[in-house]
Amino acid sequence: MAKDDALSDELYAEKKKLLFGNLTGRVLEIGPGTGVNLLFLKNNMEWIGIEPNEAMHPYLRSKAEKLGIDVRLETGMSEKIQVPENSIDSVISTLVLCSVGDLSATLKEIMRVLKPGGRFVFLEHVADKPWTLRLVVQKIVPFTPWRYFSDGCDPGRRISDAIQNAGFVEVEVQDYLQEGPGIVLAINRPHIFGTATKAA
Repeated sequence: MAKDDALSDELYAEKKKLLFGNLTGRVLEIGPGTGVNLLFLKNNMEWIGIEPNEAMHPYLRSKAEKLGIDVRLETGMSEKIQVPENSIDSVISTLVLCSVGDLSATLKEIMRVLKPGGRFVFLEHVADKPWTLRLVVQKIVPFTPWRYFSDGCDPGRRISDAIQNAGFVEVEVQDYLQEGPGIVLAINRPHIFGTATKAA
């Protein structure tokens, strides 16, 4: 677990500093896992995590305690977030939207809980461009044991399109190819990161 967290920090640190460094107020993170993003957040915010896997909770709480961050953890699903509408300043999602049960419902819930003018901040791996060998592989692997060992990951989802069409008034998204070792990253190399803003 610690080794995986260290690799995640190394691979994504630059993007996470850019995305999370100025977040304030009430921040909600979907699928925070062991808390790999806490290192990049300020400790003067109200942080809420929606993590359905309770086995991750002790690791996250331990990390939060070391960093001096107060956390509120909920064992819920991103398709039905148990917080009032218009109550969250920022929602964070990193490498999560590939495995949510219903991507459209998740984005609707993110929109619902954000305050007017609130921001959805994301870093995700996405489907490759059409007519590429990698896209063919991305479409095939969900029908193999891949999804069992990758927590339900579907690497062929067009997540960028879904965010663009979710009803945000402004979407800033950048595409890039994530470097890193191993077959998982070889398949999931196409990434996006950015922000989507709810109407004020």
